[in-house]
Amino acid sequence: MLAAKQDDVSNIHRRWSFTRITPGTLKASYAMMCICATIVIAVSHIFYLQTDLSSLVVHLPLGLGVLFGLTYLDSVMLRGTPVNKMSKVVHVTSFANLLWAMTVIVGILSSNIFAKPATADYIVAGMLLAAGLRVGIFVSVFGASLGRAVAICLVQPLIFFFAFVPTQSYGSITEQVGFGFGVSFVALAISWTIIVDRSGRPEIPSTFRILQAFLSAWTENKAGGLEDYLESRAHGEYVSTKIIRFLPKGFGKPSAIILPDVHPGPFGSVGGSNLPYVLFERFAKSALVMHGVSDHSLNIPSKAEVDRYVKGLSEATLESKGEKCSLPVQHHQGNATATAIIFGKSALIMLSLAPKGMEDVPQSVRKDIESYAAGLGISSLLVDCHNAMGEQLSDQDTCDLIEVAKKCLDDAVTGTQAEFDTGFAGLAEVQQKKLQNSHDLGQSGLGVITITTQGRTFAIGWADSNNMENALRDKVLATASSKDVKMLEVCSSDTHSTSGKRTSEGYFALGGYSDQDVIASAYAEMCKLAHERASPSMYEVSFAKSEVKVMGEKQFQDYSGALDRAMNITKVFVGATVAVFIAMQILA
Repeated sequence: MLAAKQDDVSNIHRRWSFTRITPGTLKASYAMMCICATIVIAVSHIFYLQTDLSSLVVHLPLGLGVLFGLTYLDSVMLRGTPVNKMSKVVHVTSFANLLWAMTVIVGILSSNIFAKPATADYIVAGMLLAAGLRVGIFVSVFGASLGRAVAICLVQPLIFFFAFVPTQSYGSITEQVGFGFGVSFVALAISWTIIVDRSGRPEIPSTFRILQAFLSAWTENKAGGLEDYLESRAHGEYVSTKIIRFLPKGFGKPSAIILPDVHPGPFGSVGGSNLPYVLFERFAKSALVMHGVSDHSLNIPSKAEVDRYVKGLSEATLESKGEKCSLPVQHHQGNATATAIIFGKSALIMLSLAPKGMEDVPQSVRKDIESYAAGLGISSLLVDCHNAMGEQLSDQDTCDLIEVAKKCLDDAVTGTQAEFDTGFAGLAEVQQKKLQNSHDLGQSGLGVITITTQGRTFAIGWADSNNMENALRDKVLATASSKDVKMLEVCSSDTHSTSGKRTSEGYFALGGYSDQDVIASAYAEMCKLAHERASPSMYEVSFAKSEVKVMGEKQFQDYSGALDRAMNITKVFVGATVAVFIAMQILA
């Protein structure tokens, strides 16, 4: 199967920044709504209507009180729409009043520049501009029908207008030139909703339906609608999972390294985003669920398909078992680091570009290394450490990763294998309360497996996180390594359960929210604990194949294309709105 083009995924990811335009809290939205409404009322009375102070004193609290009541009326009138939440209603009111306030302020500047008398044109035009914005948001975000949105859009601005404008000025609504320009703003908004909603056709019948399903999943944790849609467009695929289990020969708790070929995602509570924790829990919370060589095309679209995938693990086939492993071998070349440990005829290979960072390791790297390993008579379990933020791999970095992995295999395969001890420790077992419920950690937290062989002890660290801050990996290795234990590598699961945050990436990479020194200290404690409880072990390498639906490449192509077309159309309409607005400054 072809991998999803990173350009499509990156393009979709760039659009995430638009979700951060809204105020961060409901209180901020209320504050913005009140401030903008106060500006509209005060400027209208002082500069346009030229009333006395007593009139402003009466109409300011009256207008604000009516506006607060009208926000609740909006919520009632929008009842039954797919995305209807009080916070969103207040967001709409705050931005509508922002446009209205900008209009009356620009009107003052225009009157001074063009030496024209101040009239109520700008009050009326601002009111209808606010109504036009409301039409667009009620249709696109809330999911109201166009007819319903048009019927509702004028209710709040018009009643608010009647509340803060003195009765003797009511005639200004239809007598001023501003009314004609305002109607143009509403007409542009209506046209925009019709055209943009169809921008994804024929692949996506309604662009707005996808937006609403996304918002329901992101802001209200209602993933069902989006999962149904993603699953309906997914296709069946056989995906593999490789598992190394470490079984104590006597007393002790088994541990494991899990390497699924599916990719966590797409985001938040949707589909297989929390797959690392699902697997962590299935293996008795004593496992490292690594990031395999996979990309977003291998996202599982729904929780039902996650269950199918996990069920397939029960039919895993035992490939090999034994009691010996090699000493770890680690090499560096350019920005690349590879670490390899061989268990019998199976090689665990970990690839990293930290601290430079990279996007997902491409399939071409995997195929080249697997082919080379097969030529040496061994199978490979390839781990994408995913432990620093970065861009797509350059050709040089790709070559370096492949070459450094081959060097590790050459050295490890000729090395002596000996019996070994293993130990496991997790974050829940050490006293690091500052990391509990952290925004940059998934439910599995942190974990460490130690391997002791030939008189030396090595540790592999793991985090149930969506990548890591670039300096963190080196800090952890330096802090957690001691005279007793050498930390080889620290990897992330690339969980997407922590996504949906109001950051430029849409998530906090590990160390982007939590204190990095605390994280490093936690790893040091876990290394010590895992080393203390280590016991003689044997290994089992298993292989499972599950038939499951995955999102595939085309979905991301379609979403990316629809977003591009929608943005281009929106730019045209914004340009047209600005042109009408400028014309109003000249002609009104």
